[in-house]
Amino acid sequence: MTYTNSPLQTYQKISPNRTSPRNHKIDTITIHCMAGNLSIETCGNAFSRKSRRASSNYGIGTDGRIAMYVEEKDRSWASSNASNDHRAVTIEVANDGGADTGWHISDRAMESLLALVTDICRRNQIKKLVWSTNKTNRVKHLNGCNMTVHRDFAAKACPGDYLYRKHPYIAEQVNKRLSALPSVPSAVSGKFLSEGLDYSPVFDPVYYADRYADLKKTFGTDSAALFRHFCTYGMTEGRIACADFNVAAYKNHYADLRNAFGDELPLYYKHYITYGQKESRNCV
Repeated sequence: MTYTNSPLQTYQKISPNRTSPRNHKIDTITIHCMAGNLSIETCGNAFSRKSRRASSNYGIGTDGRIAMYVEEKDRSWASSNASNDHRAVTIEVANDGGADTGWHISDRAMESLLALVTDICRRNQIKKLVWSTNKTNRVKHLNGCNMTVHRDFAAKACPGDYLYRKHPYIAEQVNKRLSALPSVPSAVSGKFLSEGLDYSPVFDPVYYADRYADLKKTFGTDSAALFRHFCTYGMTEGRIACADFNVAAYKNHYADLRNAFGDELPLYYKHYITYGQKESRNCV
C-alpha cells in the first residue's frame, strides 16, 4: 500500500522512535495530549531523543501549526500498544490549560485537529469516524469504532478529560466535512472540488486550457475534464493553472515549505489553499 503524508504540516522533525513500515493499513485515529503547552518544535525535540522511546505521527501546537514526527507509512510509538499504533495515526495536541482544566486545548488547535483528522481520513479512505464510550468497543474495534485513546492501553489520563469528552464532537465534525465535499475531482457551481478542498484559488479552466495547447486540443473548454487532468497529472507536473498562483515560485519563496514537502508539488497547491492565501504568502 502506498502511504502519503498530510499537506497541512508546516514543520518536520522525524523521530528515530518508530517502526518502519507499519504492518496494518491505517483505519484508526488516536488523539493524545502533550500535558503541557509545548510548541511543535519543542515536542519534536523531545521525540528526537532515542532515550525518550516515544513519538507520534503528528503534533499540533496551541497556535494551530501542525508538525510531522513520524511518516504515515511508519508506526509511531505513542499509545503503549504496538497493535494500536500499527493501525492508527497518532496526534499529539498541545494544552493551553493544565490538569485542573482537564488539559484544555485552544480553539486554533481544535480547528487544526479537525482539519488534520479529516485529511487523514480522506487520504486513507476512512469514510466515517466512530467513537464509543465503551472501552471494549474501542480496543476491539467493535460496532465500527475506529477512535482509541492512550488511557485504553495504559494507566494514564491521556488525552485528558477535555479532549476525551470532545471525541463525540470531533467525530461529528469530521464526518460532516467528509460528507460535505466530493472526494473525486468535481466541478460544482463554479467551484473545483477534490478531497474536501476547493481548488478555485489555484485553478482556472480557461487559463489552464489557453496556457497549454495539448490540453486545449484534447479537452477544449470542458472545465470538468480539465480539472480532472489538473488533479491527476497537472499538479504533479507543476503546471500553472491560474494567473495568481505559480507553484515553482511558491516553493522557491519558502524554505519552511521546501523542508516540509520537498519535491511533492501537489502538497504546495494544497498548502496554499488551506493556509498560504490566508497568510498572504507570495505565490507568483
